[in-house]
Amino acid sequence: MTAGRHPEPDVLERFVLGALAPLEMRETARHLLAGCPRCQEITAALWEPADVFEDPETLAAAEVSAEDAAYDAVLDRVFARVAATESQLAEQRAAGLRLYEELMQCPAERRHLLLANCQRFRHRMLCERLIEASYEICFEEPHRAVAVARLAVAAVDRLTAEDCGGEELAGLRVRAWAHLGNACRSCFDLPGAEAAFAVTERLLDEGGIAPVERAKVLSLLASWRTTRQRLGEAQQILDRAAAIYKKLGQWNLFGRTLLQKAMVCRQAGDGQEAMRLLRRALDLIDPQADPLVFLAGRHNLINALYENGRVREAFALLYHTRPLYLQAGNRMNLLKLRWLEGVVAFGLQRNEQAEAALREVRDSFLELGLHYDAALASLDLAGVYVVQGRTADVRRVAEETLQIFQSYNTHREAIAALLVFCAAARLDQAGLDLVREVSTFLKRARNNPDLHFSAPF
Repeated sequence: MTAGRHPEPDVLERFVLGALAPLEMRETARHLLAGCPRCQEITAALWEPADVFEDPETLAAAEVSAEDAAYDAVLDRVFARVAATESQLAEQRAAGLRLYEELMQCPAERRHLLLANCQRFRHRMLCERLIEASYEICFEEPHRAVAVARLAVAAVDRLTAEDCGGEELAGLRVRAWAHLGNACRSCFDLPGAEAAFAVTERLLDEGGIAPVERAKVLSLLASWRTTRQRLGEAQQILDRAAAIYKKLGQWNLFGRTLLQKAMVCRQAGDGQEAMRLLRRALDLIDPQADPLVFLAGRHNLINALYENGRVREAFALLYHTRPLYLQAGNRMNLLKLRWLEGVVAFGLQRNEQAEAALREVRDSFLELGLHYDAALASLDLAGVYVVQGRTADVRRVAEETLQIFQSYNTHREAIAALLVFCAAARLDQAGLDLVREVSTFLKRARNNPDLHFSAPF
């Protein structure tokens, strides 16, 4: 929160009462201490000075105004309460982290037994850490993320309202199931995701969940709706989440929701609206507090610019974003950077650079066992060969890509699309339009096994 973005009045009221979450308490306190006269005036009306100056003679003799003194005294009490709460939470988090590390050092087949039978593992912060870990590894190791999310669900099922309070328990339970669904979605276990999100929606309907927890779960549910190509529903769910974040003054999370909505617009074919939302989201997301999300926003905007024919703008933004990819450091982000460098170089007609980058990306995906991504990179590479008239290389890439799918993928319609591409390549008739049509279909069919491919000829 910056001085230019004012907390809502109800947020200020809960700040005075010490009823905000610790992070919200700190952000609101910083805003007030920055000297915002508007919010200080509103907040001053909420203080209760009578418990600070109970003696009328002391009140009359005071040289400073009662309002200022009351403000300072209550603010001191609020900060003391925040410090005590955060200290207690830090101790609980440390205990949860120790239990998590102990649990994960055990053989996988014993972990559920420990959760079910060992009283020490009935710990609220262990559940929190399992949920966080599932989300953190979801993009790098989705199958492992599923296993960790299942542990989170099992751990939450052992908690009672006495362990952490009714509302908090409800929030933990719905988040654990939502993250299980999200992990299943990430590794394309669509039946598993469907089952987990069905439980998630039932828990949401039961209520008793804090607004910010509800909004986080709604964002994951919207990702599932997007995966299933139910884009209208996804946008409605994201609007609900955005309204909660806006009311709470959670601007960083509001920006993340706009980022997600931009991707829904992009899938719906509204590239202009997607770019507008991406730019607005990047204005709200704090790159220091949320560097990976900020990088994802930049990455998506570069892609959107490229897809809308604004290749030079995409290149300029990519140049300025490259240090963020390097700072992120993990292999998947570096591969995303290299892939983007390849397609942007192709758009600028720098075909040698594009070929080198796309071959490197395809080979890396194959090495990692990410065969679907390898096939998509292969199609981008085929596009480079098409514009150069290298028909033999187009045929070779087409055959290799089909072989990848036939060996590792059971999506019949995706294989059908690649068979059409191969047939055209063998006849030296695989043009750039066909390459793009097959690539677009594979991207859409990845999460939608019911999608059918219509041959263009």
